[in-house]
Amino acid sequence: MKETITFIERTDTIWRPWCVYWSPSTGDLLVGMYRKKQKTGKVTRYNPSGQLRQTIQHDNTGRDLYCIPNYITENNNGDVVVCDLFDAVIVTESKGRHRFTYTGHPSGSGLWPHGICTDALSRILVCDVRSNSIHIISKDGHFLKHFMTKTDEIATPYTICFDIKANTLYVGSWNHNTICAYRYKTQQRSSTDEDQQCTDKCAMHASSYV
Repeated sequence: MKETITFIERTDTIWRPWCVYWSPSTGDLLVGMYRKKQKTGKVTRYNPSGQLRQTIQHDNTGRDLYCIPNYITENNNGDVVVCDLFDAVIVTESKGRHRFTYTGHPSGSGLWPHGICTDALSRILVCDVRSNSIHIISKDGHFLKHFMTKTDEIATPYTICFDIKANTLYVGSWNHNTICAYRYKTQQRSSTDEDQQCTDKCAMHASSYV
C-alpha cells in the first residue's frame, strides 16, 4: 500500500487552489489561488518543505494582478508566467514585481489563454482558444508570431509543453484525441531569431480524450 504524504494542508476556506507548477530550478511549488466572491487571484510560492515563501498578488501600484490564475509556468530567467482565465498573460519577476501583461495581438484585441510554456530561448508560447492558435511572444512581452492556426490539422490547441532536451514542442487539442509533436528545425542559438520555425510535425493519437 502506497504511503500518502501531505505536503501542504489547506486550512484557508476563502482561497481555492486553481493551478500548480513545480520549479525545476528551485524545487519550489507555485500555486495559483482564486477567491471567488471578490473575483481576484494570487500566486503563492512554497519551498520543498511546504513553507510559504512568497505571495504575488498586486502590481506596482497596488492593484490586483490576477482574476483567475488558470495556468502557471516559470521562464528561464526566473519570471513567473501566468494565464489569467479569459483575457491575459501576466508576467512578474521572480521577486514578484510586475513586468508586463499581454492581452493579444494587436494589443487588447482579445485573448482566451489556456496552456502555456516557455522554450529554450525564454520565448512564451500560449494556447489561445479565442483564435484557435498559439501566440509566440518574447520574454519581454512582444508578439512574434502565430503558430498552429485553425487551418492546421489540429484544432483548438489547449495544452502545451516544451521538451528542452529533445528540442520538441508538444501540443494537445481540445477537439480531437490528438497530441502533436513539433521539432524545432535547427538548434536554437539566439533569442533574437524571431523567425525560428517549428517543423517535422507528427501526430500521435491519444488513447483517451481528456
